Amino acid sequence: MKTSVPALLLAGALLAFAAPVRAEDCTLRVTTWGGNYQKTYEAVAKGFEEAHKCKIEWVVGSSPDHLIKSRLGQVDVTTNTLLNSIAGEKEGLWLELDKSKIPNMANLYPNAVYSPYTIFANVGDYVLAYNSDKVKTPPTSWDELWKPEYKNHVVIYGMQHIPTLSLTVLEANKNGGSIDNIEPGLKKMAELFNSGNLIGALDVESQMVSLFQTEDAWIGILATGRMKDLLDKGATNIAFVRPEEGTFPLISSVNVPKTAKDPAMAFAFVNYILSPEVQQAFATRNLYAPTVQNAKIPEDFAYKNLLVQNEQFKRLFLPDQDKITANKAKWQEELSKLTTK
Repeated sequence: MKTSVPALLLAGALLAFAAPVRAEDCTLRVTTWGGNYQKTYEAVAKGFEEAHKCKIEWVVGSSPDHLIKSRLGQVDVTTNTLLNSIAGEKEGLWLELDKSKIPNMANLYPNAVYSPYTIFANVGDYVLAYNSDKVKTPPTSWDELWKPEYKNHVVIYGMQHIPTLSLTVLEANKNGGSIDNIEPGLKKMAELFNSGNLIGALDVESQMVSLFQTEDAWIGILATGRMKDLLDKGATNIAFVRPEEGTFPLISSVNVPKTAKDPAMAFAFVNYILSPEVQQAFATRNLYAPTVQNAKIPEDFAYKNLLVQNEQFKRLFLPDQDKITANKAKWQEELSKLTTK
């Protein structure tokens, strides 16, 4: 039976509508927090867009927003905090990361692979900062915070913050306990609170920076980004060390939701994030250290020593984040009972 010309034209039109989406129509939705992090992401993403003929659409919001949008299928690559990545794992949100499609995963530091679903995109850390005019010998341990000669000159983050909670777990480990037997750590922290050493256990980092500037704070916990603030402001007498027990990490993690429109393209973007060039960009622009071992930081980079590198990366102290989240309110309550009223 012959087919009429109009019928053939109609069939052709239907085939055209059913044809695969053209490469230039590709869009990949990636979460970001905005600010300098997004600026760096945008700068490096151009190379990916050109290579893969795929436009990046930035999904900007807070860390909890990223998790919600991943649940709703509004995201293809989720950049987030580790706690939210862990929450997503519990819900079964993420695809297993396919190493065959993400070859740069082979270059990750072993402790940058949290699970088959979650890896670290980049890392900062909390270090032990000190006033070199007041603290003559560079400290080597977090135990320096307890020394009586620093009475009323120690500053730490508030007890609800990850670095101080991690310090509590570290002290528990050092004093016969563990994250599951936190009492030795809480007793040690109570000693610090009761000693009179603390000028503050603060929630606002800018206040901590100001206390170092005014020389009220001689020693304390500080994020490397805030160390950069001090150095940028000309504070030549503020130094830092990474204690022998290790430092507490600030982690950006990455996942691919099961609802990703194009998982292969999402994996390609994760691979791109782990490339030496992108890792170097976040290091030099944002002070987030590379999580791959083959990324090179320029020798003339002024803040190279603020980046977590090599052996320092291997000594990051990362207690079980699930257990910290589940227990921190109870720990705060128990600590309040141990501290002087």
